[in-house]
Amino acid sequence: MRATRLALPALVLATACTPVRDYQEAARGLRFHLDRVEPSVHLALPLDRSRMAFRVVVGVDNPSTVPFHVLGFTGDLKLESRGATHAIGRMDLARPLDIPPQGSGRMEVEVSFSYGDLRDNWVAIQAAAQGGSGAWRLDGVLKADAFSFAIQLPVKSRKAFGGAP
Repeated sequence: MRATRLALPALVLATACTPVRDYQEAARGLRFHLDRVEPSVHLALPLDRSRMAFRVVVGVDNPSTVPFHVLGFTGDLKLESRGATHAIGRMDLARPLDIPPQGSGRMEVEVSFSYGDLRDNWVAIQAAAQGGSGAWRLDGVLKADAFSFAIQLPVKSRKAFGGAP
């Protein structure tokens, strides 16, 4: 029983030391960029059967020497247009992604919404699809592991279009 009492504190001390802090620091160095947002409209009659789809590509750069295995991503896609921010929808990425040391990876997801879901934001979305100006914004959380240590990171990215800053 005495060996068990000594082993637990030693294990806690070893875990709290260098590897975990190093992996967390490497994870903070990951850089995210919103590469593409491609909207498409699928019209149908009656209109409530129409759909709007977005193909979203998020690039992830890893400047560290630590490989990361992305387990999931959850985020909110927003559209900034004419001084207002429009919540477009929520996306989840469940497909794993490996990001090699000093390398990069691409997370791709397609998000689709019904006409009823987009009715309030239709003017801004239509302007973006027809070449207007504004910015797409992505705010989310990335779940990854490095050498079996779980890590969660906040993700914030913005991509302007149509000459917007």
